[in-house]
Amino acid sequence: MRPVKSDTPARRPRGTVKLSPQLERRRAIRKEKRHEFLVQVWRLFALVFCSTALGWLLLRHGWTLAGSRQIDVAGDTGISPELVAKVAKIRFPQPLLNLSPTELEDRIRRNLPVSAVSVERWAFPARLQVELIGQLPVAHATRQRNTRWEKGMVDDRGQWIQPNPDAPNRVPSSGITVEGWTLNSRDTIAELLSRRNAFGDNLKTIVLHPDGAISLDTNHLGLINLGSDIDQLQDQIAAIDQLSKTMPKHLISKGKATIDLSNPARPELELPVKPAPKGQQAGIPDRMLRNRD
Repeated sequence: MRPVKSDTPARRPRGTVKLSPQLERRRAIRKEKRHEFLVQVWRLFALVFCSTALGWLLLRHGWTLAGSRQIDVAGDTGISPELVAKVAKIRFPQPLLNLSPTELEDRIRRNLPVSAVSVERWAFPARLQVELIGQLPVAHATRQRNTRWEKGMVDDRGQWIQPNPDAPNRVPSSGITVEGWTLNSRDTIAELLSRRNAFGDNLKTIVLHPDGAISLDTNHLGLINLGSDIDQLQDQIAAIDQLSKTMPKHLISKGKATIDLSNPARPELELPVKPAPKGQQAGIPDRMLRNRD
């Protein structure tokens, strides 16, 4: 028998839905975009990973100081890169970015005879640029640190110059010695050194006492006590200049006198007493001749 044809359309199986071409195209586009997004994320992750790895390798091995030959020292101090590395406590190999320019400047300034230090890090190629300005010593000096005395020098500003046996030695421009240097006495020292021409070749030693008093040891005028009032320093220097020109030669020729200039308007001169003649009664105190202007 022939099958009977029916005009009723055939039913689709349950659970199947026919999508329109437009909807299928939109879904395909979304799927493609998700795929592209995942590819971009993966590429970004790979780029970040590679950049981080290369950066780490560069920091650890590329920007590293292998030795003192990578330290450039500028200035007229004659200080070598090896000495700079020693006093700055740089241990090789040393990653460049682990070094602090501020700390290096402080170490170099405290351990070398320099007045100014500038430290810069350079990456291409990796090196350390150190610029030094040396101190020009004017006088020898001593200072007390805890229970011991240190020897050094001072410059024309009264700044202490810490000597280093490995650094080139510079000779002070004068034969003056400053005894008892302190941080607070820098201005006074600088003023006396700047006016040293007023003493000619007379000034030998500047003595700074713990109580703040100042004494000068000179070749011709002997010991000069200035007291502790530094506001009178200009007048005292002028008085010394005047005394060196007007005092009788027989009083100042041997330099054994003592001059009190704590009041520069009334200088006092003490001369040593001649030895007492034989037979003089013992126990009589020595007398000093005191002249007042």
